[in-house]
Amino acid sequence: MSDQKSNFECFAKLNDSIYALTGADREKFSNLLNISYKYPKGQETLNAVAFQGYSYMYESMFGVNGACDYDHKVVRLDSFRQQKDLAPILIHECTHIRQVERINEISNQKKTTDFIGSLNAYDFIKLNRALEADACAHQAAFAYQMKEDYPQVFETEMKTPMMQAYVGEMEKSGDETKAMQASFKAWYGYKRYQDSYEEMYVAQIRFNATERNKETNAVKKETTISNEQLTKICQHNGKPYISAAFFDRAENMAVSEKGKEALEQIGDQSVAKLPVRGAQNSKTPSPVLLKAAAARGR
Repeated sequence: MSDQKSNFECFAKLNDSIYALTGADREKFSNLLNISYKYPKGQETLNAVAFQGYSYMYESMFGVNGACDYDHKVVRLDSFRQQKDLAPILIHECTHIRQVERINEISNQKKTTDFIGSLNAYDFIKLNRALEADACAHQAAFAYQMKEDYPQVFETEMKTPMMQAYVGEMEKSGDETKAMQASFKAWYGYKRYQDSYEEMYVAQIRFNATERNKETNAVKKETTISNEQLTKICQHNGKPYISAAFFDRAENMAVSEKGKEALEQIGDQSVAKLPVRGAQNSKTPSPVLLKAAAARGR
């Protein structure tokens, strides 16, 4: 007998998972679930997380649409946004829940932050960029399905290159997997996200290094995550959809010069592997060229 839950069972479980001090928030969340369950991507994602033990709550987030606190098992949603606008955000945050489940399986740890916090700087950035790109790709897939019913929401989502890439590929090939791949890859070229997330990554990496260096945490060592493991975390229809080779490409691991300088201070040898964004345009001349130039100047 299958233990797979029906849409009704999962909806009911999620509907009871809202942490609310007022009936208005409960009513809003029911409305949000009703919108999300209209579409196959919503059903698939929400059914997968319904019994994961997470609570959901509305909060004044001041410019942040949503957040997934996986250690405390809470998904926070911006209380100032309309439910139709929050629907793609809910799918994004719930994709993070699914990622966490896979990370815990790979790392064999129950507390996700223990594993992520132990990663060296290079792999921390590689993992976290992949998590965001994957969540945005699933968000795009959901928003594409709701475009006819909620054109204004779709128009807002189309402001990001991840959504534009998804739609472009769907209109070209009609292949959802290729569209997911295009959306995922587009995340890495989005300067706004790269800048804002890098600032957070640098701060967290430095904090993690400090924690590892404390005497009470002396047993903690830097760990790594392989590209093959990353492909198992980022899945579409239960299968990896991004090649392992993608994650180590120089352009996908590049950081700002300022970011690399800040990371070099922590003594993490993996930082040396991080390319500096745009550095290829201003490479230092080779010793041979410098010697030749000096000879001409005599």
